[in-house]
Amino acid sequence: MAEELPWERVGPQHAKRYQQAAMLVDLQRCTGCHACSVACKTEHEVALGEFRMRVRYLERPEEERATIAFAPLLCMHCEDAPCLDACPTSAIGRLKDGRVVIDEEKCCGTKACISACPYGAIYINADSHKAEKCDFCTHRTEVGLEPACVDACPTDALKFHDLLDPQDEVTQKSKEKGRAWKEGAGTKPSVRFIGHEDWMEEKANLGVKLSEDDEDPIYEQNNLDKKVG
Repeated sequence: MAEELPWERVGPQHAKRYQQAAMLVDLQRCTGCHACSVACKTEHEVALGEFRMRVRYLERPEEERATIAFAPLLCMHCEDAPCLDACPTSAIGRLKDGRVVIDEEKCCGTKACISACPYGAIYINADSHKAEKCDFCTHRTEVGLEPACVDACPTDALKFHDLLDPQDEVTQKSKEKGRAWKEGAGTKPSVRFIGHEDWMEEKANLGVKLSEDDEDPIYEQNNLDKKVG
């Protein structure tokens, strides 16, 4: 029998079983190319101006180190997800592998989940008026494929893995070097970051000033509070 070709290894029989689905984001490898966010928007047909994954440009605060860092941010699939309790219709639930998902049929669009999420990971679809966010591409992983963002990343900055598999090399790396975003929020996120520095979180809230000349500074849009000064 002929060996299966890589593109033939798609189907439920090829799906990996995860105890706790997780993502490791290596900020030291991210070049800010947006391949992940573009792949995500294409995969899920996300409308213009909305994002399930957003790459934030972060200006280092020290003048002597005037550089830009990049941080791909997405739903953190928290163990203690505040959006779960905030939803008045129980539209937000958890799969067996720990990922947090939204049931569009139950969603009433109150935006309570958006207010509860400390990561700005949820938005309202302007057409359906339903809440949407990253679900680790459940439709892909259940047939043995990687999430679209992981598949598209040219620098291997994104790694999808099982956080409870001690034999997984990515899991080992995550536990040794990974750090939660907004650790103080106490949500126990399943997404961890390598190369995370404290100043990045404040800068991610503000975005990057795009024009020094305008009287009214323009900042990169994000799903968090729209602060412009």
